[in-house]
Amino acid sequence: MKLKSKLAITAVIFGSVVAVSGCTPTPPSKTHWNYVRNSQGECVVPGEWKEGGLNSGCDAGPAVALDAEVEIVEGSPSGLITKFVIPAAALFAFDKADLSEEGRDAIEGYRSEIRPELAEAYAAVIIGHTDSIGDPNYNLGLSKRRAEAVRDYLVETGAPDEKLRIVGRGQNDPIASNETEEGRAKNRRVEVIVIGEARALDALRFPAVALFPRRSGVMTEQGRQLLDKNRELATDQLRRARYIEVIGHTDNVGDEGYNQELSEQRATSVRNHLVDTGVDASKIVTVGAGESMPIASNDTDIGRAKNRRVEILVLGRLQ
Repeated sequence: MKLKSKLAITAVIFGSVVAVSGCTPTPPSKTHWNYVRNSQGECVVPGEWKEGGLNSGCDAGPAVALDAEVEIVEGSPSGLITKFVIPAAALFAFDKADLSEEGRDAIEGYRSEIRPELAEAYAAVIIGHTDSIGDPNYNLGLSKRRAEAVRDYLVETGAPDEKLRIVGRGQNDPIASNETEEGRAKNRRVEVIVIGEARALDALRFPAVALFPRRSGVMTEQGRQLLDKNRELATDQLRRARYIEVIGHTDNVGDEGYNQELSEQRATSVRNHLVDTGVDASKIVTVGAGESMPIASNDTDIGRAKNRRVEILVLGRLQ
């Protein structure tokens, strides 16, 4: 998913890596290559060791990835979250995902409850749900198609597409008993959760250098270990999550299209590892922000290093 918005992520900034290496094998402990850039802007080694040397803006792999200080931050209650639930019967015919005219009217009725306006919000998460009748995989697909139908209508009527996230949960999150018709009707629903500011979400931020080799979207083994270490610390947040967003970011060095693609690859790589280690895939959306959401100046090596990152944002609490 490409993120066009240039809104700045306002989650608390995590500690950055203090030990990085380049594109060659890891040097001895606590000693690092002192990288410089040549006239073409390429990352090169001048041929000598330097104690404690940092690379010069080279997006490289980790020397001691598990030492990276990745902080887990609880979301701020003042981030403004608005939620409303629309019964599926008000939107769709039974077992269908085509929005009815009555469904469009229903959305407009609920739309007045949105605070803030979608154009001003960080994002809106649209989550489809079903009852437990039928095949679970079919229900999962139906719930996502219904969420997509609501998304498409909102875009058609002026909502910014890049701010809308789609999740299909199928029968996984009942709010009533599936043993009665009344309960099943309650479970067939579409939720719209509007997140005013990113700081409302629990967050983990990883420097890209701690997870990936230079200019690569494939995680290193050290990067996977670092992700696992911090995933275990955030087990409760991830388990209780209503929604998880994995966002890849780059600095502004190089081609914008290349940076966009790299950010998408890195977000997908982190998402896939989370799924492989037990996080529910249906809760996760990946976003490639490219160079569009810097948290520091791109005019310095330190700033660019901060901007090259992967964030995991978690919606676990609702007001």
